[in-house]
Amino acid sequence: MTPVRVLGLGSPFGDDRLGWIAVENLMLSDGFRALPEGFVSAQICDPVGNNLLESMRGANLAILIDAAQSGSAPGTVRRFDARQIEDGTEPCSSHGFGLSSTLALGRALNDLPDKVIILLVEIPADAEFGPANGLSAPVAMAIPDLTLAVLNEIAEWTARGICESVRSSA
Repeated sequence: MTPVRVLGLGSPFGDDRLGWIAVENLMLSDGFRALPEGFVSAQICDPVGNNLLESMRGANLAILIDAAQSGSAPGTVRRFDARQIEDGTEPCSSHGFGLSSTLALGRALNDLPDKVIILLVEIPADAEFGPANGLSAPVAMAIPDLTLAVLNEIAEWTARGICESVRSSA
């Protein structure tokens, strides 16, 4: 069992590759490499739906990274708890059986990690999704902040777990 699983969602097209590229950059970061071996795993995951549920299975914390279009400024990193996405209060869809539906199904089946965090990066409204396109400038510039956000989520979750362990043993 891997306590923390980071999953980059998306596709091989344009800014939708953000989740995949973010995971690749995360795995190369000093902060990620400093984590205890086997404590965190990171992978790309496509498509959403049942593959996502399977990819999260066995983790205590799952951090999902994806591109989104909501009208915010391109490159904006937004953080959500799974319940905000699965109840439909935040618009978030990803190709057919979307993220919201997948999380709701996982909750109904009691098949989600204890904590699921979603980090969404706003892509431009006119984003192109051709196979040869790279990331747009504002999305590419968000990757360092996104990497830091993931590492901060892991650190906060770990610290909370340690504090709760100390309290319960006292």
